[in-house]
Amino acid sequence: MNKQNYTYPDGAIYNGEWKNNMRHGQGIWTRPDGTRYAGEWQNDKPGGMGTLVKPDGSIYTGEWQSGRRHGQGIYTRPDGTKSSGEWREGSLVDEKPLAPDKAERCRELERSYHQLKRKVAELEGSKKQKKTRQISFAYLKRFNLTMGILHFLQGVAMLVIALTVDQVKAFKTPVWSYFLEFNTDIMRLVTRPEQIAEVPFGLFVSFFLLLSALAHFIIVMPKANEIYNRDLKKGINVFRWYEYSLSSSLMIILIAMLFGVYDIGALIAIFVLNATMNWFGLLMEKLNQYTEKTVWSPFVFGSIAGIGPWVIIIMHALGNADPGEVPWFVYAIIGSYFIFFNLFPINMVLQYKKVGRWADYLYGERGYIILSLVAKSVLAWLVFFGVMQPT
Repeated sequence: MNKQNYTYPDGAIYNGEWKNNMRHGQGIWTRPDGTRYAGEWQNDKPGGMGTLVKPDGSIYTGEWQSGRRHGQGIYTRPDGTKSSGEWREGSLVDEKPLAPDKAERCRELERSYHQLKRKVAELEGSKKQKKTRQISFAYLKRFNLTMGILHFLQGVAMLVIALTVDQVKAFKTPVWSYFLEFNTDIMRLVTRPEQIAEVPFGLFVSFFLLLSALAHFIIVMPKANEIYNRDLKKGINVFRWYEYSLSSSLMIILIAMLFGVYDIGALIAIFVLNATMNWFGLLMEKLNQYTEKTVWSPFVFGSIAGIGPWVIIIMHALGNADPGEVPWFVYAIIGSYFIFFNLFPINMVLQYKKVGRWADYLYGERGYIILSLVAKSVLAWLVFFGVMQPT
């Protein structure tokens, strides 16, 4: 059992004891509208003895079970009149004076509540004099701008190299389409390949970083930044997931082509699967803003979708090769991508488990931004150097 403060995305605050990442023990829960519950908690819900005060001035003091008034308790209306008796699942079912021991316990609880309320008011007053967040919205705006500039500078450097260095300019990967046609010589259907395009590889790697830079620059624009800050308060960042669905999907099809995946159908499938993985991440955040207990199914489904493209890539990269003859950059790309691929979901898990500083959603958001720069920079340059592979 540990005790700590936590601020929810909707502005509600809990100050009290926790067990297994759930409110359990003694604690105070306050909503922005003034609703306040102080008392005992069991498995993340009011359970035991507690006092609930609503914005209209009504007060219930008594027994709780599974978040509902259940047992003996006193209800005080805004006009001061009271009802006491037996409660079942939130409703008064038998109005009568409380047993002396229960009545005294309720009065003691009310006194404790008012004392606790004063202490909380004093604590909140002292906090207002301090910096409430180490990571503020203004900080994230500056941070996004800085990261956008770093992505942009790298993208421009790659673009210049891709347009001026002959070996990079000459490296192009084919894109093939395969379809059935009837062969009159052997009188049966056969598969006929046809090259439909060539991709200037170095150029598209630079687009990957420039696309990321564009996303950061959009976030710092006034209107977009308002949306960004509003959503961060709810534990959501739609910009991140839409940008990842484009930039990371572009990168993974470039990696696939570097490893010999040239079929247009396979490349489309890889792009869509990777984008779907990121859309599941967005669904995870949107869904869990309405739940007290984290729903992990989007995270699981997204992870499954994300594995699919790598099955295809590894089959092409290592399936029929002598491991000793595989170029170094193949292992470097697969290894680095594996590390970064797992760091992103780890950051998400820490956010939802509210571990340490990750209890502040903005801390996790900064983690995403840092991971994005490091992961994209390392992968982009590794893939870019892949154009130097022997022909």
